[in-house]
Amino acid sequence: MSRSTDELIAALTSVEIPTLGHFLEDGFCDQDLRPMNRGPQLVGRARTLDLTEPDAFAVNRALLALEPGDVLVIRVAGRGHAPVGAVTAHAAIAQGAAGIVVDGPVTDQAALRELQDRLPVFATGLTARTTKRSGALAGEVDGALDRVIEVAGVTVRPGDLVLGDAQGILILPPEGPGDDVLDAALASDAAEPALVARISSGEPLSAILATGDA
Repeated sequence: MSRSTDELIAALTSVEIPTLGHFLEDGFCDQDLRPMNRGPQLVGRARTLDLTEPDAFAVNRALLALEPGDVLVIRVAGRGHAPVGAVTAHAAIAQGAAGIVVDGPVTDQAALRELQDRLPVFATGLTARTTKRSGALAGEVDGALDRVIEVAGVTVRPGDLVLGDAQGILILPPEGPGDDVLDAALASDAAEPALVARISSGEPLSAILATGDA
């Protein structure tokens, strides 16, 4: 039986993302997209922003459009300017955002680390060069917001599920990975402590590790 939205989010929050990697091949962002703080596991719905110019007004309008549980996913053209810092992060928290993912750099690392229990942030690195209040996208914001974008090698659509942890980011369709995959991953996580205990006890590895041999 398919999970409700709340049940799906709860299950994805509890499953180890690398465990999903045993069952899935697609949707994993490039390794240069990494956590900028050590917050809780990220699970939420994508709200995308295609930042084609380093325009702070476009970022602010995206923040105002966020709803609780959203993940703001930003593609930064050229990856040269940071659209996210202390003020942006606090604004996202005020809107109830689950997290922020930037295909580009961020700034104010110390502030982001102070907020790590409230807002996980992922990016490609850090820079002091930030977006400007230029209004360059003033007539284009509606097109830049909620646009299909490519982030670290993965296509992200508005409403996609965004998962993140210390290992990186995984993008899933709105319905999730499928009940069969999710159930198998949860079962694998549940079995892992006993498996590790058997290895630690000195039990022969040949009796524990699957090799694929008949």
